Amino acid sequence: MQAAPLPAAAEESHPAEVAELLPRGELDQLAIEAETDKSSKRHDYMRFYEHLLTPYKEKSFSMLELGVGLPSRRAPSLRTWKAFFPKARIVGVDIKGISKTFEEDRIHIEIGDASKPKFLKRVFRSYQPSVILDDASHFWSHQIIGFQTLFPMLPPGGVYIVEDVHTSFLAQEEGSQYADHEESFWSYFSRLQAALVCSQRHGPELSKQENRLVSWIDSISISRRTVAVVKRQKIRRREVGRGEG
Repeated sequence: MQAAPLPAAAEESHPAEVAELLPRGELDQLAIEAETDKSSKRHDYMRFYEHLLTPYKEKSFSMLELGVGLPSRRAPSLRTWKAFFPKARIVGVDIKGISKTFEEDRIHIEIGDASKPKFLKRVFRSYQPSVILDDASHFWSHQIIGFQTLFPMLPPGGVYIVEDVHTSFLAQEEGSQYADHEESFWSYFSRLQAALVCSQRHGPELSKQENRLVSWIDSISISRRTVAVVKRQKIRRREVGRGEG
């Protein structure tokens, strides 16, 4: 039996258009010029960050980065953020005193141990950042402490990014020095992610602290070696209190 001819409208051809959602743009070019390893020449993080952080482009805000990097590179990441966010105050934290010499207009550097909650809280109170990026030691315990300490202090709509999460998988190979805690950052964070997806109803058991953290999470984005968390405008009250003691 011969098939009936298609209607004229169905015979029209349509272009196979696909939007490029994570293009290499201005931020990546600035990163290449500053020679930070966040550019597409090395880790290729900046496409993801431009997609995520462009709403902050013309805002007056503070950005905090934990970890300034090798002294020989003279804080290329901080200089990249300064160039991309023309109205922002850029704050770096590092344990090495020489990093203080890289300060310039709109770039401030605090010297201290990013694994110490008291120090982190002091820095936060001084600068009130809306965006925080953890590119410090990459030790499991430090990444967990940083998130547990600083994410609750972020304003609604703030963004918390953890880089180099691949260190969570290096315990049995080169790089095992990062495994300084009974639970890796990825294992810890994957529990929070699972709880978010199921609205804390059928997921893993959480502590009261973890339960409250999840109640403030609006979204989680995951890219290569990187996790980014956006804070809700208001806590989800219906989920608070489901955690264990």
